[in-house]
Amino acid sequence: MSKRIYLILALALVSVSSTAVVIRYVELVPALTLAFWRMLSASFFLWCYSIKKPQSLIPLNNKYRILFAGFFLGMHFALFFVGVRSTSVASATLLANTGPVFTSLISRFSGQRVPRSVVLGLLISIFGIIFVQWSDFSAEGNNSWGNVFSLLSGFCIAMTYMFASEIRKDTENILYGRSVFFIAAVTICVIAILSGVSIFSFSKNDIVWFVFLGIVPSILGHNMLNYCIKYLSPTAVASIPLGEPIIASALCYFLFFETVPFSALLGAPFVFCGIIITIKNSVVN
Repeated sequence: MSKRIYLILALALVSVSSTAVVIRYVELVPALTLAFWRMLSASFFLWCYSIKKPQSLIPLNNKYRILFAGFFLGMHFALFFVGVRSTSVASATLLANTGPVFTSLISRFSGQRVPRSVVLGLLISIFGIIFVQWSDFSAEGNNSWGNVFSLLSGFCIAMTYMFASEIRKDTENILYGRSVFFIAAVTICVIAILSGVSIFSFSKNDIVWFVFLGIVPSILGHNMLNYCIKYLSPTAVASIPLGEPIIASALCYFLFFETVPFSALLGAPFVFCGIIITIKNSVVN
């Protein structure tokens, strides 16, 4: 696999991890409102890019797949943000990062072979994540429904990547990204309306952070993962966010001078070694 893919994956991981930093500045914005504007702004910028550089039409066989991918992506963000507000951050993050486990199971049940080395890599990474966040687990602050929502969010992102792996075979990344982000925004908007949450519950000072979330963690983060899924298996791509808690801790250290937990320093090598093993044994094209 080319070094370019590794660089893109590294950029995507750092970009996705920046979400934790932004949350610090928009704590008063409802979770669903934040998720909606993140997806809508990402879609908006990709559509603007398409005006300058026109894209081809979506292949007919992928239209329904993109609808499902966007729906599951919207559900992922909605469930995760609700889950993280209902249980401990450690539990929510761990359960939401079960995406590669679900992609492996789905691949297995659909008749695809999952190499043992990939399973080994996932186990090493998950062990590292548990080690990193072990000190944050406590009975207090944990909520069973919050844990269920977080686990379901992991399943939803797995489904998104499974659809994406088929779509990206013959659909350009910009075309896919602008569509799937917009459908995700519509999905979150419907959930917000049904939940009685206003998508306009924010101040004008929050707009700059919506733009940041749309460009950095969404376009440079998730959309770059969508790019790589043409060359890697869904399990490999879904494993990248396992490094998010560690990168987020490093960003908070440099930006807010927060102390990095000793457990993060010890667990980080396991997480990243596991991710590398998974990627090396998951090359598709």
